[in-house]
Amino acid sequence: MADGLAVWDANGTPIFDATTPVVKFLGEVTIGWSPGSPNYTGTAKTGSIYDARLTQYAQHVAFWARIDGAFDSEGFDATWRQEGNSLIWTYPRDAVTYNGTVYNRPQQRIVYGIR
Repeated sequence: MADGLAVWDANGTPIFDATTPVVKFLGEVTIGWSPGSPNYTGTAKTGSIYDARLTQYAQHVAFWARIDGAFDSEGFDATWRQEGNSLIWTYPRDAVTYNGTVYNRPQQRIVYGIR
């Protein structure tokens, strides 16, 4: 028997062991327009979130998922990619300011981690 944690159901069927993939959530971040919020990222078209834990374990892979937010006026979404210990976000279009409101920077919230 291999060392490590193993869990079986009432019928004796293994449901979790050392080979079961798991995820570790590292954080949550909000970008875009959020009036009165410290999360407001201004009119920047791109930005990054640094977290040294993204590459802490060589065998793990970073992931991110949008959990809340809106699309811009033409239905576009910010895109995300990983570069080393950073998650890079980019909006597809330039920001437009009208009557003090920034458009094309909809607020979006993601969670990220490793699996």
